[in-house]
Amino acid sequence: MVMHFNAKASTYEAHATPQRRFAEALAAFAPFESGERVTELGAGTGFLTRALLAQGAVVDASDGSPAMVEIGKLSAPSATWTIHDGFGEIFPCHNLASNGLLQWAPDPGNILRRWHASIHQGGRLLLGVPCEPGFCELRALAGEGPIHWRDEAMWIAMIRRAGFKVRGSAVLEHPEIYPSSVDFLRTLHYSGVTGEPHFNAGTLRALLRDYTRLYGNPDGSVRATWAWLLVDAAA
Repeated sequence: MVMHFNAKASTYEAHATPQRRFAEALAAFAPFESGERVTELGAGTGFLTRALLAQGAVVDASDGSPAMVEIGKLSAPSATWTIHDGFGEIFPCHNLASNGLLQWAPDPGNILRRWHASIHQGGRLLLGVPCEPGFCELRALAGEGPIHWRDEAMWIAMIRRAGFKVRGSAVLEHPEIYPSSVDFLRTLHYSGVTGEPHFNAGTLRALLRDYTRLYGNPDGSVRATWAWLLVDAAA
């Protein structure tokens, strides 16, 4: 799967308001103690990193995008930053945190098992992933897109099969309003989440018209449902 996070690193934060909101909610959902060491995978430009640092956690942040890491170093300089593929080898850690990464894995269950094996006994996994009914409007018109969408029960079952003990979970659902259907898709594009284009110009124009007709407001704005699963689990 080819995504564009590295190419869109400079525009990511300006177009990722929901992701920032969910990262902050994830940190608040199951806070770490001051001084606890946390390994963060898929840290991006540092939304979750900054929220964890504000709790007093000691954060080792990493991302597979060199450009994202460079921005992260500036936005959260008190974290230790490295370029690292969150789906690659994971070194032993005390606690692991990840937000908005696992859904991109071809086999999330396998990644979860590897993560579980890397966490010391008594450590925690703090996980955030998009879930059903996220982007239900766009998916009704354009199909599933680059990821396989799962509901809360499916994710929780997968996490448990990997060996984790789920201590708590919650789904946050928020209808985001965009000035137009064009602005909505442009926001996804500039945050790097759209993958390889699979629409020709005519199909895209039809999609924009249908989205506005079905999910638009009288002022031309449109809604898009974001949904995020928050999970606190023990290794």
